[in-house]
Amino acid sequence: MYEGNIFNFNLKDRPFFYNALVEFLNLISKPYFWKVKVFQYTYYFFRSLYYRGIVNTFKLLTYEKKYEKQLGINTHSIVNLEELTLAGDESDQNHHYQGASYFVLFSVFQKLPTETKAFPLIDYGCGKGRALFVAEQCGFTDLVGVDIAKELIDHANENKAIYRPKNANSKLSFLFEDATKYKIPGNACVFYFFNPFGENILRQVIQNIKESVKQHPREIYCIYLNPKYKAVFDQNGFKVYHIEKNNRYLEGIIYTF
Repeated sequence: MYEGNIFNFNLKDRPFFYNALVEFLNLISKPYFWKVKVFQYTYYFFRSLYYRGIVNTFKLLTYEKKYEKQLGINTHSIVNLEELTLAGDESDQNHHYQGASYFVLFSVFQKLPTETKAFPLIDYGCGKGRALFVAEQCGFTDLVGVDIAKELIDHANENKAIYRPKNANSKLSFLFEDATKYKIPGNACVFYFFNPFGENILRQVIQNIKESVKQHPREIYCIYLNPKYKAVFDQNGFKVYHIEKNNRYLEGIIYTF
């Protein structure tokens, strides 16, 4: 266990920092951690320190431990797609899996209008299902995850089998499918993206969403975390509903159309 004196104060006198740092050191000591690219974890950790600051970075780490345990699921780790079974063509347009921060997820889902909770929420690039489990905790009851990787969908369904829904009537579905070919329900009102793919695929999916709205007129919301290609939404007539920012870091944008 790490017992250091950094940042000019005794970590044990600051339980929040101390516990978060111990959690990070425990994470990197686990065998599975070394089976993936250590560089990725190190990169994201120090990137977060730079953009979010020390307090917010350690807050994100403590949320990881708290909610994985509380929800009884396993959505940790970064998973690259090279060794996975894909439903579509393998290309650099499909990004690796990494669960969004619990802290950010709870925040953005609570920013959506209450009336959206009664309609389907679609998670493009759902991975192991973290975002949908959090959405269910926030009151959404009709949840669909779509992912191109079969193994990730298998993990999501394993998590679903042990997850205890907040609402007994909640429906969670995880589909092994190409996002560009997924048939959108005519009443889906919320679409979630954690930068799951490149600009070309995002444009195709956005066109599908717009076509669905044209055929079944309704107001919709798109949550776009790590919004690398936000220009795609701007160019397609979407309006900014909410901006989620953490210190210097733009966590995401909620659009409406």
